Amino acid sequence: MAKTKPSTTRSFRMYINGKWLDSESGRTFDVVSPASGEVLGSFPMGTAQDAKAAVEAAVGAQSVIRNLSIRERALLGVRITQEIGRFIKEYAVDCSLEHGKPLRESLAEVEDAIPNILWQVEDLKRWDSPTQEGYSKDNVLYTTLHEPLGTVVTITPWNFPWVLPCEFVVQAMLAGNSVVFKPASNTPISAIHLIECIDRAGVPAGVINMVTGPGDEVGTTLVEHPLVDGIGFTGETATGLDIAKRAGLKKLTLELGGLGPLIIMDDAKIGPAVEDIAFGCFTTTGHCCVANERIFVHEDVHDQVVKALVDRVKKMKVGFPLHADTDMGPINNRPTLRKVESHVADAVKRGAKVVAGGKRVPGMPTDLYYYPTVVDDVPPEALFNTVETFGPTAPIFEFSDLDDAIEMANAPRYGLSMAIHTANLRVAMEAAKRLKSGQICINEPVYSWDYFNPWGGFRNSGLGRIAGRWSLDAFSELKTVMINVGRSPWPGSLRRPRET
Repeated sequence: MAKTKPSTTRSFRMYINGKWLDSESGRTFDVVSPASGEVLGSFPMGTAQDAKAAVEAAVGAQSVIRNLSIRERALLGVRITQEIGRFIKEYAVDCSLEHGKPLRESLAEVEDAIPNILWQVEDLKRWDSPTQEGYSKDNVLYTTLHEPLGTVVTITPWNFPWVLPCEFVVQAMLAGNSVVFKPASNTPISAIHLIECIDRAGVPAGVINMVTGPGDEVGTTLVEHPLVDGIGFTGETATGLDIAKRAGLKKLTLELGGLGPLIIMDDAKIGPAVEDIAFGCFTTTGHCCVANERIFVHEDVHDQVVKALVDRVKKMKVGFPLHADTDMGPINNRPTLRKVESHVADAVKRGAKVVAGGKRVPGMPTDLYYYPTVVDDVPPEALFNTVETFGPTAPIFEFSDLDDAIEMANAPRYGLSMAIHTANLRVAMEAAKRLKSGQICINEPVYSWDYFNPWGGFRNSGLGRIAGRWSLDAFSELKTVMINVGRSPWPGSLRRPRET
């Protein structure tokens, strides 16, 4: 893809200890829009030294954030959302250009950052912990306190450049930690806009820092740094496993791959099921950890579902993300495009049929535009069933009974979000009990979450939970305080008073 430079290329900087800085190396990298092929800006190519400087600044600011009251931290969170709200349209345009998603999706994402943060602000106000009387020591009162971890590293991916940082970065600060933020190099503009809001909101210097640059240098340095106390990461399972190996005993919150299945039973309502497939497979061009990666359709309704889905997909408009009539934009990057094409080719080689899409869209500004694709008769051994595709594909697998569908859904050992469509409550609850996933959606798309439910996966889909108070719990530890209250024996006590 040829790069084209606008007349004036924007230059961006990192943010360390309250200052906007270039990399100590002086090197930069360009971000090219997958939608237009235009260079959107140049960014500091962060180094290990930059990462260490950010950690030092964060460690130095630990006492500052820890000494702020809950009220003061909550107020900072509110101010950050107010700053986001001032420039929603401008931020959404940049998000669409650097990611490729349609503008209406970017608008929804930037807007979504505000209640995402405000929900945790309210949770902070009500962040309770137990107090109880002793059992083995009946003269002791036990109270439990929430202790910040210290310095937290947050590493976020390119697919949701606003929502995911707004589930980690600000929440870690609300819990009383200092933060070093490493955004994805594909979509750093949105991350910088968030930091601009944090800076304008008056968050003290050093409390939140950001370093741009390559994961293998900046990310590795941050993960291995001995003064980092916790890590929040969203991304591929392979990267999460590497982080777990390098992190030592740091507290980890890892939200990893999904490979999410949707099971459509023979009594399901076809219309809503097909809408949920289309939403789950093609929103954000399929770039989502909870995308509907696999569709298991009962043999008795297979033909109806496939026909309705193909008709639905053929009405979708692939286009430039800033155009109002665009339903789906380009794939964000070339490695993901190659993976999509290889998964389609692998399924066809194994006997599957492409019944919609399956190729790039000609005549577009870049060659990253790809038709929404439906692949039917996919065999269980296909890559679609074992490796996250992360693109605009709807692979259809046929099954004959619920046991088969559950076995196929659980087989790859991913478990972030799974769904079933059925009119039978007993069948729905049976599936909910047997499917091994952090979230089960009944007559809803796989692609679902809310601000307050504990979000996270089983098995290869991660460790820990975020959202609501669980985000605050993720970035804190529990400390027990024992208070000797000097209780004296009372009349009728089973304990005999000490003889004198």
